[in-house]
Amino acid sequence: METILLVDDDPAIRELFAIYLEMGGFRPITAFGGSGCLEVLRQETPDLIILDLMMEPMDGWDTLRAVADARLSRLPPIVVLTGKQPVLADILRYGGMIWDYIVKPVDVKRIVSSLHAIIGREIELQEAMTAAYSAGKDRDAVQEYARLLRLVTVARNLETRRRERPWTDTIRIRSLEERLNTLHTQLGFPDHLLRESLTGTPPRDT
Repeated sequence: METILLVDDDPAIRELFAIYLEMGGFRPITAFGGSGCLEVLRQETPDLIILDLMMEPMDGWDTLRAVADARLSRLPPIVVLTGKQPVLADILRYGGMIWDYIVKPVDVKRIVSSLHAIIGREIELQEAMTAAYSAGKDRDAVQEYARLLRLVTVARNLETRRRERPWTDTIRIRSLEERLNTLHTQLGFPDHLLRESLTGTPPRDT
């Protein structure tokens, strides 16, 4: 059974998601805020983290950086679930560290149903990266590819949702997509990894 860590300072959100995660076949664990998240990660290795941004005193981006710096044996895939509208600068800075950015309010059942696929994509990416390292591919290029793959996935998901719920910034990523395609060819990664990022259907907000 896959374990999902939900990090949110709203007890109602934590309780609601825990119910739906259990119904979806997951083992839910919850944390109150960023420091609570880090405390849980000292004892647990979840398969995925759902992270709120609007928390105090340690917000979601601070928490994301702390998790990345925590020297975990395995960094779980991360999905941001927040009431904060996306800001282009944040997406470009942090999008390579997460798999999705979902704006509340949401259809909780629909979001939960998408988590197995995200976990699977992260596993496939890690396996492809390991194979690339074993084949002697440039380590920096492999890591850049992984960051760009996540970033392009997040940006395309946001642009798909933007047509239904507009916000100010358009996520323009043509040059990043071109670089991702170049690295994909150079490194010989499986085609389905790239195809799913460019054509995948994101879980929809309500």
